[in-house]
Amino acid sequence: MPTRKLYWQDPYRTTFTARVVQRLDGQRPGVILNRTLFYATGGGQPHDTGLLGGVRVLDVTGDDDGDIIHWLAAPLPEDADEVSGEIDWARRYDHMQQHSGQHLLSAAFQDILYRPTIGFHLSANTVTIDLPGPPPDDEAVNRVLDFVQAAIARALPITAREIPLAEALRLPLRKPPSVDGPVRVVEIQGLDWSACGGTHVRNTSEIEHLVITRMERRGDQTRVYFLAGARAYDDHLQRLRVTRELGALLTTGVDDLPAAIGRLQEQVQQSQKGLRQAQEQLIRAEAKRLIAEAPHSAGVDIVLHILEAENAKEMSRLLQALIAPPNVVALLGWTGGGRPRWAAGRSSNVPLDMLESLAEVKEAFGVQGGGSVDMIQGVAADEETLHKVLHLLQAFAFDLPDIEQ
Repeated sequence: MPTRKLYWQDPYRTTFTARVVQRLDGQRPGVILNRTLFYATGGGQPHDTGLLGGVRVLDVTGDDDGDIIHWLAAPLPEDADEVSGEIDWARRYDHMQQHSGQHLLSAAFQDILYRPTIGFHLSANTVTIDLPGPPPDDEAVNRVLDFVQAAIARALPITAREIPLAEALRLPLRKPPSVDGPVRVVEIQGLDWSACGGTHVRNTSEIEHLVITRMERRGDQTRVYFLAGARAYDDHLQRLRVTRELGALLTTGVDDLPAAIGRLQEQVQQSQKGLRQAQEQLIRAEAKRLIAEAPHSAGVDIVLHILEAENAKEMSRLLQALIAPPNVVALLGWTGGGRPRWAAGRSSNVPLDMLESLAEVKEAFGVQGGGSVDMIQGVAADEETLHKVLHLLQAFAFDLPDIEQ
């Protein structure tokens, strides 16, 4: 006989007794009972947790025969033929609020925007539904939420009953049932009929409040993130706290926060622009200094320099500045963290094929690298190898023919 689902009869019940039908041994112990209050994961709703015979229930799953398996933190005592169970009520009621909220929200999207729900997911941190098409605009979302809040205020009864498939098919179900036998239909009175095996609150007022927190496009679908019940209340308190703190930091009221943040963003952008310009000036000045101090051979200034900067990106920016003027070969190393890095380049008028140089460096020292005829870069196993790479590249530069006009 399949496990009898007591949570269908009374989802508000928290304790029960049951007979042990089968014990499962393996990587984790499991037990099948003749009846249970523990909801098994399914239909987008996670399983219940709690205690069974004083042992923590970690997971609850269903099998093809209709049995519900309780996966435990430890085996039940061998002599326990009958056990008592207690579900985690806070978790159960949260799932009831979220799942009932989903039914109501899905009904609203379908009735107001003709957008059926094609996916539902409930976890400890998020609740989502998936809709076909792009995200609706703010005006459309507000109409959906007005519909939801009006239904919550009316305290519409939410009922569940098992009926024959033929009778279920005569109802305006949001989605055709996927079973061949009797169908459990959850109804929000006069508003929504759904084939569903989940647990729900007694009426829409127990959903309390529902908020859509964000929407994101996922290909040709939209994922809607929402919260109901206590989750919506906690989210409200969190947003109040954040806005109060932002208002205090920016010395402005909540209504003026968007404008104040906009001004702050503009100031930050201007500061970042000024900082980038200052950094570019410093890099150009450093490039001029290095070129002025570099040895000169065959009309070419040959710069060899080890950076002490913390950011390896500065090496690339400095290299670009060094080879911007004519008659320069630049050889740079960086040992700021991790494997040493190196980069080398030449001015456009210098007849040095950097890829040929790279091939000889790879053959000589087994380093990694890549690039073009103008610029190459790579990593070395250690600082000693880094210096060998740079000095070999320097030797290639000293062997260049005279390019002075």
